[in-house]
Amino acid sequence: MSNLFLGIEGLNSKFKKLLEDDFKLVYIENKESKKEDNKKATKNDLSLFKIEKKRESIFEKITSVDSLDDVKKEIKNEYDKFAEEFSDYFDRVEEKLDDKQIRSFEIIEKTIKNRAKKLHGTIDKFKVEDSWNISRIQEEFYFKLQKNIKDVIDSLIPTILIGMRENSAYDGVLGCLNKFLSKLGIYTMDISMDEECNYELLSPQECDDCKTNDISKKDIIKEIISYPYILNEKQIVSEGKVIVWKVVHNG
Repeated sequence: MSNLFLGIEGLNSKFKKLLEDDFKLVYIENKESKKEDNKKATKNDLSLFKIEKKRESIFEKITSVDSLDDVKKEIKNEYDKFAEEFSDYFDRVEEKLDDKQIRSFEIIEKTIKNRAKKLHGTIDKFKVEDSWNISRIQEEFYFKLQKNIKDVIDSLIPTILIGMRENSAYDGVLGCLNKFLSKLGIYTMDISMDEECNYELLSPQECDDCKTNDISKKDIIKEIISYPYILNEKQIVSEGKVIVWKVVHNG
């Protein structure tokens, strides 16, 4: 029976891929209709948020002042593509969304457009000082843009996380965002539950159910909310969000 189920699941996956790749249709699932008692069912599949390291940092393409102009154009173009791809995706799935989800997508669209203005403005205003060498130009340009990129991530990820619990259409929103970040050379770092929290990479969140008397769990990750986004293994674009065990002592 289990083999039959796996076979059907495999066929469904292939059919979904055929619809999306060949016919440009989007297969979505309304998760609210599923009644499950298991609390894990309300959690998101964080594997969808993982971005593999496939490209070098776009900032390493800056090898001269002239190439800086090319990188500026490339980043603006990639963000504009991201905005256009989301808008196109929204158009394709809108009729399958309820009113609440449509409002959520509209907020995402407005957020993306507003962040575009800030990103373009930061890029256009960036000027190089005569005393800077190439390494300094790379560092300064990244430092200026990091705040904008972090703002995009931190503004969209919470909404996507919440939305994915209700409807698989948010998977496509995440796909658009992941594609943009990957084009810049940004990727996620793997972290695991039950390992010690790296406070340079991770930001512990408030928790009502994280107290323990077990001293061995001090600074240990209880739950992963989101992964850290990094560049070149040394530059943190946006910290990951986790729940950490809090050791309390009786008496």
